[in-house]
Amino acid sequence: MELTSGKPAWTRTRPSSYDIATTWYPEEGHPNDPGPKLRPCLILKVLQGKTSGAFACDMAYGTKELKIIKRREKDLIIQNTAHVQQMGMAVPTRFDLDCVARLPWAEEFFGCWKTHHSPVIGSLTESYIREYAWIMMKRLSV
Repeated sequence: MELTSGKPAWTRTRPSSYDIATTWYPEEGHPNDPGPKLRPCLILKVLQGKTSGAFACDMAYGTKELKIIKRREKDLIIQNTAHVQQMGMAVPTRFDLDCVARLPWAEEFFGCWKTHHSPVIGSLTESYIREYAWIMMKRLSV
């Protein structure tokens, strides 16, 4: 991992909405503390500070607990093995759209899996971006 001024090079590269990034997602009740497990999470929005230029991301929590029957119309679920691999994940994953946190794009909250040089491991395909938009539209109409 390349370091410049004490920070990994990836911290200066803006991630994109719909990227999947490995995140130390905070546990419930501790929003300012990195979580104990590096897990794939979905970047929903990327923001940049006007004066600092630093990035922050709105992240949807990723979990291997799919809860398909209960959550299929509320969350984005990637379960097809080929799609899971195409998006850089190891197992089928549900992105919990009720559990969103704004995290600084920094090594405190993001880390790299052993074979990666960036927390970004993949991105949603166009069809999953459309599915996400459909889910969000249904959520707003309820």
